[in-house]
Amino acid sequence: MMDFAERAARNEEVFRNVNEGIAAGAEQHSLSGTLPFHCECDRVSCFDTIEMASARYEQIVRNRYCFVVIPGHEEPRIERIVETEPDFLVVEKIGEAREKIDRDHPQPHHHG
Repeated sequence: MMDFAERAARNEEVFRNVNEGIAAGAEQHSLSGTLPFHCECDRVSCFDTIEMASARYEQIVRNRYCFVVIPGHEEPRIERIVETEPDFLVVEKIGEAREKIDRDHPQPHHHG
């Protein structure tokens, strides 16, 4: 049986991919204004969206441990809130969930 952290990570990864597609599309078509990004929480049943500018989204997820979620959808077992906005929260993965990101997505170290 898949454990909680595993399932949460898989779900979040799906939404992260969708959202990165939205952000990339916005950039390609120079869309300004806000776009409906998926809530990146761990609930399989959640299909809520968060309106924000794609530049803002990209700024948040540049930190690969950070995800955007609807207020109330944060999961204290695997993340902590780092920013609170009226419409969304920015959460950062902690503990096991953070280690899982490192395992699944080892990053080559490149200097910016």
